[in-house]
Amino acid sequence: MLIVEDEAPIALNLAAAVQRAGGRVVGPAATVGQAHAAMADRRIDGALLDIRLRNETSFPLADVLAVLAVPFVFVSGLSSALMPYPHRERPLFDKPYETDEVIAALARLIDHRAG
Repeated sequence: MLIVEDEAPIALNLAAAVQRAGGRVVGPAATVGQAHAAMADRRIDGALLDIRLRNETSFPLADVLAVLAVPFVFVSGLSSALMPYPHRERPLFDKPYETDEVIAALARLIDHRAG
């Protein structure tokens, strides 16, 4: 699972939750560039994306993941009203969120894709 989150404590919490659920963590990446680099030589089965990263958003990365058919979930404090049209139907968990619920939602998307 690719984790894209620029706040270290949140990223580490998500990484621990993914590992508890039996997943392998790629990242965490704090920028879109770091996420692209992490994806370059690894297979990504799913992703958790914070929308607002320091000086950018993760929407360009979400566009790439969508084209690659990689399931992902947004985890952010950004209002769903500001979500770009292509991603309006994507799961969005507002901060603060229950980490286990986020992981379960991503797992369902991955299972749906595999099935």
